[in-house]
Amino acid sequence: MPRILSPREAEPLVAAGDVDVVDVREPDEWAAGHVPGARLVPLAELRDDPRARLRGDRVLLVCARGSRSLTAAKLAEQAGIAEVYSLEGGTIAWADAGLPIERPQAPRREPAAASEPAASEDDPGGSSCGLPEPSLDAVVGNNLRELRGRRNLSLDALARQTGLGRALLGQIENGRVSPSVSVVWKLAQAFDVPFSALLSTPQRVATRVMRAAEARRLVSPDGRFSSRALYPLNEETSAEFYELFFAAHSREDAAAHRPGTKELLVVTAGKLEIEVGGERFELARGDAISFVADVPHSYINRGSEDCWANLVMTYVFAAPSEG
Repeated sequence: MPRILSPREAEPLVAAGDVDVVDVREPDEWAAGHVPGARLVPLAELRDDPRARLRGDRVLLVCARGSRSLTAAKLAEQAGIAEVYSLEGGTIAWADAGLPIERPQAPRREPAAASEPAASEDDPGGSSCGLPEPSLDAVVGNNLRELRGRRNLSLDALARQTGLGRALLGQIENGRVSPSVSVVWKLAQAFDVPFSALLSTPQRVATRVMRAAEARRLVSPDGRFSSRALYPLNEETSAEFYELFFAAHSREDAAAHRPGTKELLVVTAGKLEIEVGGERFELARGDAISFVADVPHSYINRGSEDCWANLVMTYVFAAPSEG
């Protein structure tokens, strides 16, 4: 009988490296992030020949929420694998437990040929005054280190405050892992700063073109939700503008934001349900909703089509005290 393991129970097995970790999701889900050391074997491929696809006699099956991995675990058991485990809650539960998520490395770009002119300060097509921008992982890591230093917080203290693992926090600071949306929210809440404070860069540009192809996206562990900032991240602001993606048959739960935070969302494609304050609201393309987001709320796409939406988030900042 396959054994179901919680993320905390599975963590030492993964860390020890003596179990074959097999992710049975699809390639696009895998690309959004996976359990460290896992191999990608989509469930359809595993069905064809389980014994040939699995290595050794000890295997941990992983999917997004724990359903497909149970199916895969039964296949592994039928194939004669001695020790079969399934990750309870999948990669979503793994990330929510504060455990690290790995992302496949993007292919490196070849340097431009000598005959090609580099982007200059006057070239609007350049990313930012001709200077290369750091990856989102590095940006979040640098900002986390700076915020922690300002508060004189140790990694252990921050781990206790956020409920995230000390090792994960260290890996985020070093830019070695891609934090999920929920992890960034936990960090923002711990420091009582806007979400954008962890995504901002120090560069200032009077005019900025944000190319879709160069977008920095935060993606959920299962790849079914993503958020893209549609405003310059290098400026302090009381309002933030995002493009949101919700895959078909998906759900994204959000924790309560800072007191007084408001969201204004408009659906640009597909349909979406919003659950907030015990109420449910159905939105179609072109519909908009405004609500106070300092309580837990959820975005649900029950349809068979992907949904896209634009979101404006506003914060209430405390007035500075008079000295």
